[in-house]
Amino acid sequence: MYVVAGLPKSIHKEAVDTLQARLPLAIVKGIPSPSQDGALYSPALVNSLVRSVGEFAVRRRTRGNAQPTPGSITLLFVPAPDQERLLRRFDFALMSAPLPTLVARDGRYQQLRHDRDAAVAALVEAVRASGEARTNLNHVARRLGYRSDNEALLLPPRNFMTQDGDLVPAFLDLRQGNRLWTDRLEELGPTALTHDDVPARIQHQQTRRVFVDSRAVGFFIAHPAAYDGAAREVEDDEDVDQLLDTLRSLYRFGGALEPGLHHDAQRSDSSALGGAIFECCEKGRISANAPYANVYPNDFVRVANYTAVE
Repeated sequence: MYVVAGLPKSIHKEAVDTLQARLPLAIVKGIPSPSQDGALYSPALVNSLVRSVGEFAVRRRTRGNAQPTPGSITLLFVPAPDQERLLRRFDFALMSAPLPTLVARDGRYQQLRHDRDAAVAALVEAVRASGEARTNLNHVARRLGYRSDNEALLLPPRNFMTQDGDLVPAFLDLRQGNRLWTDRLEELGPTALTHDDVPARIQHQQTRRVFVDSRAVGFFIAHPAAYDGAAREVEDDEDVDQLLDTLRSLYRFGGALEPGLHHDAQRSDSSALGGAIFECCEKGRISANAPYANVYPNDFVRVANYTAVE
C-alpha cells in the first residue's frame, strides 16, 4: 500500500489515480492537504488519514477473507514544517518516504506540489523498485520476517528500557535517517542466555541470544503457537487511537508483522518481575507482579497480575 499526503486538492486525485494505474497490483490511498503552502498536516487531516489507512489495512488483515491485504505500507509525503505531526501520529507503523522535489518553487514562487506533472514524476520516482524507499522497505521486511530473538526492530519501543530511557529515540533516528536501516542497534545486545539462566524457557544445551534491557528483563520472541493475541477486527465506529494501536500491532516501519507476534518479557535470572514497570497502550503505566509478561509490538502488555501506577 502507498499513502499519499501533502498534495493540494486540485491535483491530488489525478496524481493518486495515475500512480494507481501504473501500479495495478498496489493499493494507493491518500487525503489532500490545503492549497496554501506551509503547514500541510492539521490534526484533523492526520486523523482522517489514519482512519482511511487503518480501516482499510486492518480490516483486510483481520477478517480472513480472500481480498488482497497490504504486505507493506509506505507513506509518500511532501515535506512541511508540521510534518512531524503526521509522522509521529503513525508512530513506527509505516515506512516514510519524503518527496523533497515538490517543495521547490516554480517561477510564480509556488511549490511544485501544485504541478501535476511534477507530482506524478516525484511519486513514480519514489516507488521505483530500485529506489531508496523500496530498498529500505525490503531490508526491513527481511529483518522482520526472521522473527528472531536478536532482531532489534521487533522490540516494543516503549517497554524495552536502556540507561537513557526507552527505544523511541533510537527508532526515531531510524525513521529520520540519522541511522541506516542496516544498523543492528548493537549497543542493545543481544545477550547469550542458557538453560541455567532461564530454565523454564531455554532447553538444556540451548543458547538463546536475546535482548536484555537495563532492568535485567529479557525479551524472548514467543513461539508462533503462542500467537494468541490476534488483532481485533476494526469496527465502523472505531476510535482513531484504538485503530492506530491495531495498525501498530500489524506493521513495523512499513513491514507486515504476523498477527499475535509478541515478546515474553522475563527476568534474565528467572526471578519474578517483582513490580517491574511497563507502559501499556491500553492500561497505561502498570507494575507487573508475575513470572513474565506478554508485550506486543504496539506496547500492549498482557500480564497475569499487575497494579496500576499513577
